[in-house]
Amino acid sequence: MNSRRLARLMGMICDIKAHPRRSPEQMCRHYRISRRQLYKDRDRLAAMGFTFHHSRKNGGFVLDKELTFSVGGMSLSDLFALILAVRQLTRLSDFALAMGALAGLESLVANLPEQVRPLFQDALEELVVADGFGCAPAVLHQLLPAIEQGRRVVLVMESAAEVEQHLTVDPQRLLLREGALFLEAGGLESANPGLVALARVRRVISTPFFSPPQPAQASG
Repeated sequence: MNSRRLARLMGMICDIKAHPRRSPEQMCRHYRISRRQLYKDRDRLAAMGFTFHHSRKNGGFVLDKELTFSVGGMSLSDLFALILAVRQLTRLSDFALAMGALAGLESLVANLPEQVRPLFQDALEELVVADGFGCAPAVLHQLLPAIEQGRRVVLVMESAAEVEQHLTVDPQRLLLREGALFLEAGGLESANPGLVALARVRRVISTPFFSPPQPAQASG
């Protein structure tokens, strides 16, 4: 399931609870989908354990069934809302804050029942990492320990040519700039560290080598 549809499905559950008086037409306009797509989304949510219908008597949508597992005192729809909120954090320029929120979500998801855990794990990977940070989840997961260990890596880059482009770098830290994630690294044909957009990195190859120690800055 692509990240856009996953976000829409999560948003629908949150909206039905927060704005039950919406009509089907209003729901379609809000999510910019057709009535046919709305029915498809309703069926997909039913397969995930959430069923709802529109009631003329009540003048809005009614949530018939919601998965009742609770984690950390929250319902699963609360967890949906939290995932969407953390995705918005990735639009800021504070990588540490966004990663702290992501780590907290990962701990919550790890304690979910097995039958729903993969859905939420996919949501974290697709909505927060791939869609929010704009990079492949595997790239982020491989760079974090490399930075911590001071390990040299090879970045396999996106290239217009058919031949893959490889960059051997000494990763130093990750930075968020206007919602895009960058790697600050040495070894980029410059005496000073440079930036690599992680959206262009296809995969990361670890090496047995470690980055040279950074020279101490003179005080004064």
